[in-house]
This record gives sequence, C-alpha cells and structure tokens, in this order.
Amino acid sequence: MASANKTATHKFVIVLNEKSPVGKLLSATGQLAMSLFADATSEQREHMNFVPFHSPTTNKLIVLSTTSFVVLKGTQNQLLTLYSNTQEQNILSAIFTSTMSFNGIEEDLIHKTANTDLGEVEIYGVGLFGLINELTSLTKKFSVFK
Repeated sequence: MASANKTATHKFVIVLNEKSPVGKLLSATGQLAMSLFADATSEQREHMNFVPFHSPTTNKLIVLSTTSFVVLKGTQNQLLTLYSNTQEQNILSAIFTSTMSFNGIEEDLIHKTANTDLGEVEIYGVGLFGLINELTSLTKKFSVFK
C-alpha cells in the first residue's frame, strides 16, 4: 500500500493476529506504536514526521505523525515469521504477546515474558517502522485489518 504522502520514504505497519480478541488487539496496537517510538533512533524519529495539531484557541490537541500508519492482519505463524524476519534484517520492530497483557503486577509480566518462548504464547501483534519498500516486501502477503 503506497503512502498518501508522495514524498514519504518511511511508514508504520502494525500486523495483528486475526484470531485474538479485539480488546487485546486495541491494547497491542497502542503498546506497539509507543514501543516503536521509544526504541527509534533520532534519525528514525525525524522520518516519523510528528506535527502538532491545535484547536482554534491554540491549545495543542495532539501530536500526530504524517507518516503512513497501516494496520494489517495475519495468523500466529505469520506474525512469528514476520518478527523473525525483521530481527534478521535489523528493522525497527516490536512484538506484543499474551504474557505482556497487564494483570496488575508488572514484575510478573516481565518475568513471565522473559521465561516463555515465543512459540508458547499468543502473539497479539507485531509493529514495524522503516523504509516503505523494505516493509512492503515483508508485509505484502497480509491483508488490511477491517
């Protein structure tokens, strides 16, 4: 999918597990987007093109990225493969799993995630940020999440 911004060189892509509950996917989308920003280098952040939006009274309402943000869907195995491929290609990525779903005790989540193989958890989503052509080649088999 091409970006609406004709001069864009980068994009965000979130690929969600089509079998997971919608509430978990909404949480995963937010967490993945925040993780991509937190882990980005200063150069990558420049390509994220954040712009403040103000109300008529000049109160800042939000800061949005003008970079394309695409949400796709796939299966558990496709998500595992996608994440593995991003790691091999050194593409900025993040993965959100069932061991990370907040249950009120942060230490338990960190310990459980650190001690559970990715093949043993439900993958809710994978987030990516990078060059449009690199991400498109990795995500062309996924369909748009509706």
